[in-house]
Amino acid sequence: MIFLVIGLIAAVGAGVLVYLISNNASQTAAEALPKPTPVPGVPVFMASKDIDANTVISSSMVTEIRMPADAVPSDVFTSTASLVGQTARQKVFAGQLLITRQFVAAGTRNGASASVPKGKVLVAFPSTDIINSTGAVQRGDHVDILLSIPISGSARLDAGAESASQAGAGKTLVAQTTLQNVEVAGTGLWTPPGSAPSENNQGVKIITFALDHQEALILKYIKDSGGTIDLVVRAFEDGQTVDTDPVNIDYLVDTYRFIGLPQNQPKK
Repeated sequence: MIFLVIGLIAAVGAGVLVYLISNNASQTAAEALPKPTPVPGVPVFMASKDIDANTVISSSMVTEIRMPADAVPSDVFTSTASLVGQTARQKVFAGQLLITRQFVAAGTRNGASASVPKGKVLVAFPSTDIINSTGAVQRGDHVDILLSIPISGSARLDAGAESASQAGAGKTLVAQTTLQNVEVAGTGLWTPPGSAPSENNQGVKIITFALDHQEALILKYIKDSGGTIDLVVRAFEDGQTVDTDPVNIDYLVDTYRFIGLPQNQPKK
């Protein structure tokens, strides 16, 4: 009986010893594992989806991430309180950091003025030229405006030779490039960027340009001059100003040798 009791005590003691050793080993192993550290950096916000220009920002359009303080741009949004309700000046793509210069505090408005850059104005221009009639000119394109106009002599311009159609009027038809690299803000009836075009746009030959104030006056004069206007679309990467020579009948005769034969000389 005594031996049985001693055996039971020994078994219980051995079990307790094994448990203590195992528990101590587990604790030691857990302490050896690297402890998780808090995510460093400051909170910043990026677009969770594409945001069209002239769109009022809501919390569902943005997501919070953290970045090291020394990698955060000085004008990035760091709180939703200052971001929600702003209006996008330009298209923002999903994954882009949201910075203050991309937005304007328009009081949750999304009218045309919210997307016009400071110092620019929107000018609507009636256009029935051939290239616009094809639908080739779209929002975001950059165009040059060509003007052909009958011009009489002035203190600043020699009238040159008269064209046959203007011989009696004392004027010559001259073609020249006027405004260059003009941004197309819209075609047809104006709609907020990112919105579906209006169904009433069919047959509406209007282009809206974003211009500075002096360019707006020049465009008005071009429109009111009574000349013939055509648009040419620039290549995406071509933003330079080009010097062009005005073209009239003398220019064509000199360049392409439109020289007539004397009336008494027989043709060979």
